Amino acid sequence: MAPLSLRAGAPVLRLRSLQSAQLTRNIASPRALYSILSAGNPRTGNVQNTSIPTQIQYSLAATQSSAPIARTYSSDAAGKPTADLLIEELQDLYEVAKDEFEIATDSTDGATIYAASDRESSRDALNQLCAVYHLYTARPGEEVDSGVKVEAGAEKDGEAPVVETKFNPADISGEVRDEVRRRVGQRVRELRNAVEVLEERAHAE
Repeated sequence: MAPLSLRAGAPVLRLRSLQSAQLTRNIASPRALYSILSAGNPRTGNVQNTSIPTQIQYSLAATQSSAPIARTYSSDAAGKPTADLLIEELQDLYEVAKDEFEIATDSTDGATIYAASDRESSRDALNQLCAVYHLYTARPGEEVDSGVKVEAGAEKDGEAPVVETKFNPADISGEVRDEVRRRVGQRVRELRNAVEVLEERAHAE
């Protein structure tokens, strides 16, 4: 049988062989990498540059931990908080609580199927408002601030509710606390009393 000629296909085969060889050189085997890293110190490996950065180690530890992390204030708030900044945050919470109270009042008066759920939402919004107000205005050792009580608010599944604020309460001066108390306290107390009256009326019915 006459020998087959591969001359026409030889360049293609040669090109593929060169590409395979180049790829093989570029991809080092794990054994070769280990040999390179351990060349400096045969006993210990001397892989100083391959250690995990501290920040990544913390991230891994936080990921593996199942316990929730409670944050009480935002870390991006810079400088000492002023009364206007604190009142602006409280005003937003007050508007939410007031809207929830009005919704709960309408559904309770109409005896709708959503009345109980709406009253619960109203209570949750009020608790958030009262908790932040208390953190921003309470004096050291004071548990109740001018009649504005921080409700127990339903600890669910054994977990205490988390209160988040925009500013660190520890950075608030006594003068600022007094000003916030003077400008906001009355409205917070009135809304709290209104929510309690609504709840008592609903339970009586």
